Amino acid sequence: MKVSLKWLRSYTPVSVPAADLAHRLTMAGTEVVDVYHVGETWNNVYVGEVTAIEPHPNADRLRLVTVNWGDGRSITVVTGAPNLSVGDKVPLALAGAMLIDTHLPTPELRELKPAKLRGIVSEGMVCSAKELGLGEDHAGILILDPEARPGTPLADELGDTILDLELTPNRVDLLSMIGVAREVSALLEEPLTVPSAEYSESGPNAASSIDVRIVDPELCPRYTASIIRGVTITQSPKWLRDRLTAAGLRPINNVVDVTNYVMLEWGQPLHAFDYDKIRGREIIVRRAGDGETLTLLDGSVRLLNSENLVIADAREAIAIAGVMGGADSEVTSTTTNLLIESANFDAVSVRRTSRSLRLHTDAAYRFERGLPRQLPVPALRRATELLLEVAGGVAATGIVDVYPRPSELPEIFLTTAEVKRILGIDLSPTRIATLLERLGCQVSREDGALSVTPPMQRTDLNIPADLCEEVARLLTYDEIPSTLPIGRQPEPTVNEDWRWYDTLRETLAGLGWTEIVSYSLTSRERLGRLMGSEGKLAGPGSFMAPAEVASGYGSFDLAHEVTARFVPLDVEPVTLVNPLTTDGECLRTTALGSQLEALRNNLRVADRDVALFELARTYLPRVNDLPEERRRLTGASGAYRSGPGWGERLPNDFFWLKGIVETVFDRLSISGREYRPLTHPIFHPARSAAIVIPGPNERLIGVLGEIEADVRTAFDIDEPAFAFAIDLDLALSLATRQRVYEPIPRFPPVVQDLAVIVGSDVASARIEELARETGMPLVKSIDLFDVYQGAPIPAGKISLGYRITYQAPDRTLTDQEVARVHHKIEQALVGELGAQLRG
Repeated sequence: MKVSLKWLRSYTPVSVPAADLAHRLTMAGTEVVDVYHVGETWNNVYVGEVTAIEPHPNADRLRLVTVNWGDGRSITVVTGAPNLSVGDKVPLALAGAMLIDTHLPTPELRELKPAKLRGIVSEGMVCSAKELGLGEDHAGILILDPEARPGTPLADELGDTILDLELTPNRVDLLSMIGVAREVSALLEEPLTVPSAEYSESGPNAASSIDVRIVDPELCPRYTASIIRGVTITQSPKWLRDRLTAAGLRPINNVVDVTNYVMLEWGQPLHAFDYDKIRGREIIVRRAGDGETLTLLDGSVRLLNSENLVIADAREAIAIAGVMGGADSEVTSTTTNLLIESANFDAVSVRRTSRSLRLHTDAAYRFERGLPRQLPVPALRRATELLLEVAGGVAATGIVDVYPRPSELPEIFLTTAEVKRILGIDLSPTRIATLLERLGCQVSREDGALSVTPPMQRTDLNIPADLCEEVARLLTYDEIPSTLPIGRQPEPTVNEDWRWYDTLRETLAGLGWTEIVSYSLTSRERLGRLMGSEGKLAGPGSFMAPAEVASGYGSFDLAHEVTARFVPLDVEPVTLVNPLTTDGECLRTTALGSQLEALRNNLRVADRDVALFELARTYLPRVNDLPEERRRLTGASGAYRSGPGWGERLPNDFFWLKGIVETVFDRLSISGREYRPLTHPIFHPARSAAIVIPGPNERLIGVLGEIEADVRTAFDIDEPAFAFAIDLDLALSLATRQRVYEPIPRFPPVVQDLAVIVGSDVASARIEELARETGMPLVKSIDLFDVYQGAPIPAGKISLGYRITYQAPDRTLTDQEVARVHHKIEQALVGELGAQLRG
């Protein structure tokens, strides 16, 4: 909101400098982001009076203008402007003045220097509004007030100070000059003058001239209108144009300018219709029909639906309620009769319509913040008064006011005890009442409490706490003493999930992984890339993968569960109605796409140690409800990590990734998990696994593996990549902070190695499980340290090397004891898994 200090002083004196006022407003909760002075660059620019105009001897389109600029001083300048007459008061810039050079592709300030124009030296120039930075008008010279005195610095005549306010959404009252003036008068304890609206009503009765019907009172609680006949459409007077320009609006004509002026003054948007173009003399406020179209004032044709509220006549829609008027009923230079609309529209309806049609107007900006239902009438009367003043005509008798469900301003009861409870200070009822009355509240005493009715524009005042806040603002926070808390402090509440998040962050960071935060919004194209070059997300509900893979999804199997829980590409994502970019058109159903994109971007600047993780949310649609939110821990890494030697680079593989995931589960104290082979289109078929919590109701808790080459290519990753995903909702429900502590063993362990050759389809977890069961209770731990395939190992076989630690809690094991158990394990592996012992 841009506030002209000169305009503001027409309502309240503002006796402090602009910088002090900006500080007071900011400290009271209304941030002033900028203060700039119109005319601060106008050195050597004065009010001049045209005393003579002669033709240029060497140019038909130029004229020599003699200008008196006070105390008998005159100067002759060359100009091509056609709108000058003897006696006009104009801005005169002398050599050295800084003006906007409008002839440059990008206008900028330039110093004015003497110039010879067709043989005549011009020591100055008379200025247009654009050259002074007062608007876009460059067609002629700016004509000043006839009362302006020659020789007066132009900054004294036209200069102004503009405050740029950054408003919070609840302070809709500050979207008006009167609202700002009320705030300033309350802060500075100065009088406030609100302009009255008094005018003659001698035309036909307004109610008999137009029939107004509200079909949907929920979306239009109130509609008022006045009618003026016999107006003349012309340019607005200078004072009106100046105030609109200072507020950042472009003057158009006297009718449109008045509606904009009242919107700025009162905060109530208005619209002027050409009364003669309203067919059937009917105004119907209704929902648009599906497929109905309307040509707007900006020339665009909009397709409407039943979610849009429109203003219609007897035949068709003539405006989008609260957003923009239609071209068929607009005011033109031939208009003589006006209907002025001042209405109240539902904030949510206007916001939805504005967003869906991508129409962001000053009117919609105000309506979508919720305007008071009492505001249309005073704003309408003020607009009618000004139109009669600047456009002439005759006002109809009375106004039309359709208000199906009248509402009253809230009555709030406030006690001194409540003020002390919230603010911590003792204030008398009289003091509280005085402060609130400065804001325009009506205050009376009732049963030991204050009965407070806020002014109609203060829609943010509804409960006693709101009033306490106002009291604190007007007191200023400096007057509220600093005190230490008294009594027992409340016990801190612990969010256990956030504690686990921190644990996961610390664990992965300690393993060399880096946390990222990606957008929840994504695109169909990015989701489709997860299916590689052969598969794609073709449309709603379609999951197109290679035929040999897709056939495996016909029944409820492990691959299908992985798809459903971690990469549900067969689900139509939740789509935004009005996305800012196509890259953020829908909510992600999986975070894996974002992980791979981040991995690609980081691999471009690093050749190792690129390992990223994210605590992410994914979103699945639900019928007639908000989307289902799923919590997932996802990670992705490149092909290499740093080794222990200087500059050494080690390759990553499935087993390294499995170790990372194992560490995560160990920190969560989730035991009993199993890793099962997985065939899935996103992962390499021989280097991936699904993580399952076994039991009567088996549950899939995660997936990990090397990314399939096709998918890597789709994301432009030219080296092996690895990824994992964990169901955080399930994992955190199983996690526990309980730990079982054992005493440090008193007796030494015995470590022996075991190498076996088994079929490549035998899981390492099965070998470890069988070895533990056979070697109980002496087997302390089993660690896989070697994996080998290739000559001389037969095809279809794999060599696995294990390090087994034996230990007893009550004695030192003998070699014979260890040998017996070790041999027993070997025999079990040979007998049950067909293993072949090595060396």
